[in-house]
Amino acid sequence: MKTYAITALSVLLAGCATPGGVGQSVPPAPLQSEVVVKPVLPAYICGDGQRVELDHDVTAGVMRATRGGETIILQEQVGVTPARFVTGTDTVEIEGGTLLLKRGAVARQSCARVPAQPMQGVITGTLNKMDRMALVPGTRAKVLLVDAARADAPSVELASTSIETVGNQVPLHFLIRYAPEKMVPRGMTYRLQARIESPDGRLMFITDTARFVLESEAPQVPVELWLVPVGAPAG
Repeated sequence: MKTYAITALSVLLAGCATPGGVGQSVPPAPLQSEVVVKPVLPAYICGDGQRVELDHDVTAGVMRATRGGETIILQEQVGVTPARFVTGTDTVEIEGGTLLLKRGAVARQSCARVPAQPMQGVITGTLNKMDRMALVPGTRAKVLLVDAARADAPSVELASTSIETVGNQVPLHFLIRYAPEKMVPRGMTYRLQARIESPDGRLMFITDTARFVLESEAPQVPVELWLVPVGAPAG
């Protein structure tokens, strides 16, 4: 009798433990894990040609700003408009599409927001050069969007942006805003030109090959422009 009772109990427990009944085994349910996706914060391009990358820890109220290979950690000031993050004498303010870097009461750089994806009305890219000459603080660069539709007439400037370095080197980042409603997609007419000048205005580097953009109705992808020393053979 005892043997029968034990056997019956074992069969009953086995049947309860497995949905398929006696003799069937069920693999353990997979462990559920919660995946937290952090939002991708916008990057910004500053007037000195440097790019700022942000990492905002909302829970800790901390912002990490990386610029020129240096990362600074700033504390968020709660309830302040525009959004403000501080550490020591450094301040980062973000309002709309502009990020302002400050040291004390002095504005160091104004930086424009980079679209997460290519968009109409904005062209972004980098300037690079063929030699290793260091750019001294105060070196100026200019990038122009021009229309060269007529071969027998000078190119027409449509938009431009200027950069003044603070001792930083290439690549220099740039962002140009233009009026898309004024552009007529016709291919091989709109192009970017760039030059770099010394602090005293002496022309040092130029683009020597045509870099055509806006060749279709699609937004322009980022562009890399290469500059050569003035007087170098044309490429």
